[in-house]
Amino acid sequence: MIPRETIDTIFNTARIDEVVGDFVNLKRRGVNFLGLCPFHNEKTPSFTVSPAKGIYKCFGCGRGGNVVNFVMEHEQTDYVGAMKYLAKKYNIEIVEKERAPEEIEQDNERESLMIVCNFAQKFFSDNLETEQGKAIGLSYLEERGFSPETIQKFQLGYAPESYKALMNAALHAGYKLKYLIQAGLVSMRVKEGEEAPKEPVPELSYDRFAGRVIFPIHNVSGRVIAFGGRTLKKDKNVAKYVNSPETPLYHKSNVLYGINLARRAITAEDNCFLVEGYADVISMHQSGLENTVASSGTSLTIEQVRLIRRYTPNVTILYDGDEAGLKASERGLTIALKEGMNVKLVTLPPEDDPDTFARKHSPEELKRYLKANAVDFIVFRTRTLAKLSEGDPVKRAELIRDIINVIAHIPEMITRSLYIRECSRLLHVEEPVLWNELRKSRRKLFDEAPSTVVTQRPAQSIQQNLPENSDAFSCEPQEKELIRVLVKYGEEEATFIGELEPGQEEPPLFKMKIADYIIQHLKADNVNFENMLCQRIYNECCRMFEQGEKITEDSFLRHGDEDMSTFSMSLANDNYVESDWSKRSIGIKTERDHLGLTTEKAVYALKSRRVEIMTRDISEQIRQPLNDEELGNMIEHKRRLDSARLMLKKKLGRVI
Repeated sequence: MIPRETIDTIFNTARIDEVVGDFVNLKRRGVNFLGLCPFHNEKTPSFTVSPAKGIYKCFGCGRGGNVVNFVMEHEQTDYVGAMKYLAKKYNIEIVEKERAPEEIEQDNERESLMIVCNFAQKFFSDNLETEQGKAIGLSYLEERGFSPETIQKFQLGYAPESYKALMNAALHAGYKLKYLIQAGLVSMRVKEGEEAPKEPVPELSYDRFAGRVIFPIHNVSGRVIAFGGRTLKKDKNVAKYVNSPETPLYHKSNVLYGINLARRAITAEDNCFLVEGYADVISMHQSGLENTVASSGTSLTIEQVRLIRRYTPNVTILYDGDEAGLKASERGLTIALKEGMNVKLVTLPPEDDPDTFARKHSPEELKRYLKANAVDFIVFRTRTLAKLSEGDPVKRAELIRDIINVIAHIPEMITRSLYIRECSRLLHVEEPVLWNELRKSRRKLFDEAPSTVVTQRPAQSIQQNLPENSDAFSCEPQEKELIRVLVKYGEEEATFIGELEPGQEEPPLFKMKIADYIIQHLKADNVNFENMLCQRIYNECCRMFEQGEKITEDSFLRHGDEDMSTFSMSLANDNYVESDWSKRSIGIKTERDHLGLTTEKAVYALKSRRVEIMTRDISEQIRQPLNDEELGNMIEHKRRLDSARLMLKKKLGRVI
C-alpha cells in the first residue's frame, strides 16, 4: 500500500506540463499550454494543460483529468502503476506502509495463487505439443481456424485426460496443494454426509479441467487469474464448458476476457466490441478487430462496464440471439447507459455467431459489415418493439413504458432529449407524452416523493423561463453548479442570512462552513441527484464530512476514482477566475467575496427547479381523466407546491 504521505508528495512534485510534455509537443498559450491530443487524431491543437490547476483537457475528444489520470490513460496502467511511474520520474522513493500480519498474509496468498496459475498456464500450453495434446487439443484449435500465432497470443492449451496430471506435476515442482485448490485448479471429493478434511488430501483431489481445451483468463495487466475449459466429448451429461470458480483472484463479474490484449486497440479505435464467448474474441482478434472482449456468458455488470469505460465510452455488442435473449441482456445494457456509455448493436445472420461470421468473411468484409449494421441500442429496441406491438394498443403502451424506463437511466439530459425525439418519431407518439412518462420514471428511479419538497427551510430558484415542452427542463445544470460550489469552497466559512423573526427589522446573520450548510440543506430534503456522478461526489462529500475529513477541490482532482476526478476537473474549468482588475483592487468583486450568497443561490436553484418540474408534472396529471377524490388530492398537492414556489421566488430575490 502506498502511504498517503507519499501520494501527496508525488502530486505536489509532479508537474503536469512536464509529464505531458514527455509525450506531447506543448506550446505556451498565456498561463496554459496547448498541443495536439495524444488520444485522438487532430490537426488543430485542442489539448490544453493547466499547470496552475494541475489538469489537462482535450476539447476535441473530451478526455481530461489530473497528472495521474494522464499517465493511466496514456500508458494504459492502473492507479498504482501510474503512481510508481511518476515516483520513478521524480526520484521519489515509495516505501510500502507497514501492514498488519493479516494484510501481508493475504498479499502473499494472492501472489502464491498468481504463481500457481502461471504454472498451470504453461503446463496446459506445453501439453499441446504432446502426442495426446496434438491429436485432441491442437487439432480442435486448428479446425476452428486458429493460427499458431493466435494460439500463442492467447496462451491456449490442453489439459490431459488424466485427472491428476496437473496436480502431480505441480506437487512435484514444489507447489502446495492448498493453493491449487484455492485457485480453482484442483477439487476435492468428499462423500455425502462426511466432513471435508481440514488439510487437503491428494488422494481425494482431482484436476478440475482434465480432458479439456484450455482458455486462460487474464487480468488487465496480463497475468493469468483463471481458466475456462471446453470438453470435446459428445456426452450430453458432461458440461460443455467448465470455468474457474470464484477465487481471491477471480471475480467473474469484474473480468472481461481479452481485455489485456484489447485495451490499447479499444483506446485507439475509441470503441469496444463486446461478444459472449472465448472463441468469439479469438476469431475477431484474428480478423484484425483487436478491440474485442467478452463478458464470458454473464449479463454485463457495472464493474465490467466501468472497466470498458476506462478506455472508451463507446461499446458495440455483436448480437446473435432472439428477442428473449435481448430482453435477458437488457439489464446489462441499461447499466451501460446509466454509466454514460454509448451502446450500439449489430445483428448477425441467424445461422452465425461472431466466431463463425468472422471465419466466413475476410477482415475487410467483416469491418464493412459491422460499420454498416451498427444501430443505436435504444433505436434498435424501439424499432423492434414497434413491430411486435402493431395492432395491440395495450401492449404498445406497455412496451413504450419499457423503452422510457431504459432512457430514464441515461445520465445526460441532452442525450435523453435526443432519444425522446427519436422515439416520438419512430413510435408516432407526441413528445410531451413521452416527456411526462420519462419524468415519472426518473422520479421512481431515484425514489423522489413529491410530498417531501416543502421543508423547514424553503428553497429558492433561478427561473429559466423555459417553454412548456422544453427538452432542457432538467435539474442537471443546478446540480452541477451546487457540486462545483461544494467541492471548491467546502472548507471555507461564509456569512449566511437567517430567517426573519417577529419583531426583527433585519434578518440575523450567521457563519457556517460551506459544506456544513449545503449538506444540512440537502439532507433535510432527502435530495437525490439526476446526474449519477454528481450523486457519487455528493455521497463522498457526506462521507468525508461525517469522518471529519477536509472537502477540498484538490482532493477530488486527485481522487483515485477516475470518473470523479475527471468530472471534478470539468467543474474546475469555470468562469469564476479572479481578474487582473480585482487583483489591482479596482473594486470588482468575485464570487469568493460573497460566498454565502453564492452558496444560497446554488442550493435554492436546485430545490426550486425540482418544485418547478413537479408543479409541471402535477398540472399535466390534473388534465387527465380523474375521479373526484384523485382530483381533490391533486389540486391540494398543487396548491402546496404553488405556495412553496412563491416563497422560493421571494427568497431568490433576496439572494440575487
